Amino acid sequence: MNNSINFPDGIDAEIFVRDYWQQKPLFIKNALAGFKDPLTPEELAGLACEEGIASRLIQEHGETPWQVRHGPFREEDFTSLPESHYTFLVQDLDRYIPELNQLLDNLDFLPAWRMDDVMASYAAPQGTVGPHTDQYDVFLIQGLGTRVWQINTQVQGEEKLIPGLDLRILAAFEAEQEFIMQPGDMLYLPPGVQHHGVSDAPCMTYSIGFRAATQLELLGDYIDQRTLQHGDDVRFRDGAITADPHNGEIKPAARQRIREMIRQIPGSDAEIDDWFARFVTYTGVRLEKGIPLHSESDPALFIELCSSHPRLLRDLQSRFAYIEAEHGLQLYIDGETAAIPPGQAGLVRWLCNQRQYDCETLGRYLQNAGNADLLCAWWEHGLVYFDD
Repeated sequence: MNNSINFPDGIDAEIFVRDYWQQKPLFIKNALAGFKDPLTPEELAGLACEEGIASRLIQEHGETPWQVRHGPFREEDFTSLPESHYTFLVQDLDRYIPELNQLLDNLDFLPAWRMDDVMASYAAPQGTVGPHTDQYDVFLIQGLGTRVWQINTQVQGEEKLIPGLDLRILAAFEAEQEFIMQPGDMLYLPPGVQHHGVSDAPCMTYSIGFRAATQLELLGDYIDQRTLQHGDDVRFRDGAITADPHNGEIKPAARQRIREMIRQIPGSDAEIDDWFARFVTYTGVRLEKGIPLHSESDPALFIELCSSHPRLLRDLQSRFAYIEAEHGLQLYIDGETAAIPPGQAGLVRWLCNQRQYDCETLGRYLQNAGNADLLCAWWEHGLVYFDD
């Protein structure tokens, strides 16, 4: 593992996963020693003006209380802001900023397929998005400035929200613990913990969020895929019925047949595994011709480039994962899949388990002609690129 989190004394990655992950918060002072912001506030505002990048601007005292606007924004939207009490947030920055993509390497002791995105926020003095609760795991990393975080782990059951808002802000919040976050500090919050962050001065915060699809979201996508692939598998049949003038009634026997159809949605374990791996790696853009396994040119050029570069990096937009199957290694990239020959399985595991690769180590893999052919194909199709 390559994580560089400076856990408190008595805690390491294994203890964190055992005692804290999805159980209780952990404040880690100076977690990322020497952390420097990969972005300036001006650069973050520029990204919020880009088409296709999700962004929000939240003003506590706007035209309405807790006013929310969605990007893309214009430069005038930022120059006309007040001096305090606003925050703007930009999502999915790991797909655009290499340094933020590599920030995920610090958490390489957690399932990579669970990671959702890196979001960055800029808060003016007294900027906040209000006290709220998230239903997913999140690591908050402090960059520029300072922010005070208050949390409450004791509240259970249904929470009361301020009505009539576009934000889910708690109507009542009582702080149980308080942390002053400075550059490089980190706060881990499991799902369901109430939290409230307020900036003391202009500040930047980076949030690493983890996927937390609901049961219905998973079931909905699974049914959609089953419908596309096996639309005529099973159809409703009445079975034995009798002539009956009460034809407006949905009879108990019909209701029971529907219940059984819903509860017995077809799908083997292997089919469900395959669907789920496609689901968690799908980024919204599919590979044109599936995952390339053979290069269209001589891999010698790729090998030569590898010897003259320090690192190879994974495409920021792509998600990689694999399943150890009975037949061998099944690879998934961006919702597509391919069976990997045994000779390339070691390389592919290594490529999926990391986001950046030392070219000296990579050179040893490239002594195998099959490895060189496969990796050259990925380079040709933009799945990996050299760090210049």
